Amino acid sequence: MNSKGRSLADFRLAILAFFIFLVLFIYSSLNLKNVDLGYRQHELLLAEKTLRLEIDSLQARRAELLNLERMEKIVVEKLGYQYPEAGQIIKVIVDDNE
Repeated sequence: MNSKGRSLADFRLAILAFFIFLVLFIYSSLNLKNVDLGYRQHELLLAEKTLRLEIDSLQARRAELLNLERMEKIVVEKLGYQYPEAGQIIKVIVDDNE
């Protein structure tokens, strides 16, 4: 009976040690997962900041390119177009294929 009681106590101790190990393992893995998610979140925030700066830059560039005064200067100086004279009729042909 003594050896049977001792083996039962050893079994209980082994089960207890297993559950303690299991709890510690789960806690550690969840903690590491949380740290990994923190690093990932930081990377995504940096990427978002970079993209927002790029969007602002592109919007400024778009506004610059769509500036009517700039377009008028290019049309008159570089392309050599002139303003129509008073009474002059201008015919605009629109191509439907485009």
